[in-house]
Amino acid sequence: MKKLSMKNYVFAVGIAGFLAGSVCVNLWMKEYIWDIGIFHEFFLEQYQQMDIRTEAYLWYLIKVRSIPLVILAAVSGSRYKKAAVLLSILWAGFCAGMVLCTAIARLQLKGIVLCLVALVPHGLLYAAGYLLLFRYMLGYPLVRWQIQKTVKLVLIMSVGVLMEYYVNPVIVHMFLKSL
Repeated sequence: MKKLSMKNYVFAVGIAGFLAGSVCVNLWMKEYIWDIGIFHEFFLEQYQQMDIRTEAYLWYLIKVRSIPLVILAAVSGSRYKKAAVLLSILWAGFCAGMVLCTAIARLQLKGIVLCLVALVPHGLLYAAGYLLLFRYMLGYPLVRWQIQKTVKLVLIMSVGVLMEYYVNPVIVHMFLKSL
């Protein structure tokens, strides 16, 4: 039997998480999806009419985006690096499966597009930042962490937060008006 490389193993864990999230939504959360889910028309209309760019929202984004990063950075100094990466990928896949299945159930193709629009442009920066950290955590001891990587990670994630705060609400509002 062929041994999986770490890259393929991480991919398989992400797919397993995605499938588990999809199954969870389809088996146990059907009522939630149809009654009060985040893709309910009332919620989407409220979001269209709201200006969410307040100082409190910026601090919320900083807190929500930095806490997992700080926890993973702390774990990267321990012997549980690979387990932390795999759990993070599993959780991200699980959440993606739940959200995407909910979006498809409520809005069909528009739900998929809304999920993609909701991740532009900041999602790409977050993915790059986590990829930088995960490569170190999975490649240790062959891959070393340097101050340049710290600066790069902080800059990438900071620009991601700013893009999520300033640019993403405009893009999502434009998309929701077209629904």
